[in-house]
Amino acid sequence: MNETLLPSNATPIEVALDLAGDQAPKIDPALSYISGWKHIVQPPDLRPYLVQEFGMGVLQPFVETYAAILALRRPWCEVRGTHEAVNRGLAIVGYSGTLKDPPARRLAWAEFQIDLNRVRDEREDLFKIAGIVDLSIPVRSTFRRGVHGHDVPASEGCRTRLSSSILSNDSGARIGGKGPKWSFGRNYQFSHDLTEAELTAMGIWIPEIDGSRWADMHFPWVSATFNWSSDVEQARRVALAASLESLPCWFRFSDSLDQTIGYRKAVCRAVTQGLAGYAFGSDFLKPSLANPIGVHAFVRTGFGDGFGSEATSISLIIDADVTDQTKPGQLWLEPAGLTGGTEIAAQPVSIVFGETVREHVQFFLRF
Repeated sequence: MNETLLPSNATPIEVALDLAGDQAPKIDPALSYISGWKHIVQPPDLRPYLVQEFGMGVLQPFVETYAAILALRRPWCEVRGTHEAVNRGLAIVGYSGTLKDPPARRLAWAEFQIDLNRVRDEREDLFKIAGIVDLSIPVRSTFRRGVHGHDVPASEGCRTRLSSSILSNDSGARIGGKGPKWSFGRNYQFSHDLTEAELTAMGIWIPEIDGSRWADMHFPWVSATFNWSSDVEQARRVALAASLESLPCWFRFSDSLDQTIGYRKAVCRAVTQGLAGYAFGSDFLKPSLANPIGVHAFVRTGFGDGFGSEATSISLIIDADVTDQTKPGQLWLEPAGLTGGTEIAAQPVSIVFGETVREHVQFFLRF
């Protein structure tokens, strides 16, 4: 402390006495510490009381720690009621996303959705996301839907008389039948070379027949009179693909004990490579039975299929029979829903089924 009340004509002894009695050097650090106690230091045992004093108790159900709530305080409160407040709130619970407002012409113009950066980690995360978003948005707005990986919006009519309606509904499911919709999707892709044993077990094996190939030519290209792929080989692939397409195909999801969790009805199509069609890796598989290179089998589970279980293996069940206890047309069957069939192409996975997630699984079966 440099200030003094001594006059300018103070004697040396008066200056010495003033310095000796000055307690500021001893107490100033404590005073400085107290001044930043609430806003800078925030000791752990004081944080619960600071949360209540600052009026941030509404965040306690959605934010895990008092320190995280206090970190939100001023920046979040200053922008509360805006998109930025939603972004800050999502960051605290470990997510991020892009808000999408509906067109102003729609009657539900105040309802919005959020494209999240990933599928939810835990079911409890959905409660946290919905809570922090509802506290961050204007009172007039409604958080309608959160999506990632599977976003199928309702069909909307053009600007004609039909434009006053929405056809069908958005994809998604609600937890407990209330709150915002959640629509998540995950993708799994596998390639598998069909073996003679597998094709024989399915009853469709056709032996390979030697035929002339372009690689065996020993004369100029201009004099070639046959296709790069011999007709015999092509006919065999067509026959194999047609046989696989005609057989019932199901995906089997099993747990770590190899117990069946459930079966999902699959779509099976002969394919060749193309510039459009089914996206598989960096390529596209185009449906074609004229000159197939394999068969593309895929499923997309429904919301809630297998909920509460974790699949550690996926395989295909070919030509199985549906039991009498199964209702006609069901896409998801319980373990007792199928009998017989041939199991092929088993692959290890780790899928935790959820109420709000659809799993998209694809197999490319090569001949």
